Amino acid sequence: MVSVAPAACPRCEAGKGCGAGLISAVDRHREIKVPLADGSLLKTGDPVALAIPAADLLRGAVYAYGLPLAGMVLALAAVRLLHGPMTDLAAVLVAATGLAAAWTGSRLSLQRPQCFLRFQPEIVTHNDEAE
Repeated sequence: MVSVAPAACPRCEAGKGCGAGLISAVDRHREIKVPLADGSLLKTGDPVALAIPAADLLRGAVYAYGLPLAGMVLALAAVRLLHGPMTDLAAVLVAATGLAAAWTGSRLSLQRPQCFLRFQPEIVTHNDEAE
């Protein structure tokens, strides 16, 4: 287990973080499971730095934000093509339905074990390197 300190980077402290601050619930420590490399010499209390590869971070953002947005837009486009113009209320209901369906799908996808492991942080530095 790794204990994640709050506001781990200056961007998070300024409120302009990438979303990784969700790992460290703003003002308290949180523990997450991070696999150790074979032969790791880490001991309890050793400081470490965590990272997620940029491509995986982008992929995770697409799952979390892009798919729900796409679901909303595609639902509106499909209803518009099949039924023609709609009232504002109908458009809001269709958009909300598409958003809810796609959001549910993206959350279910992110909860699959193989997907979860892809977005798991890795230890990139340890001991004196992380201070």
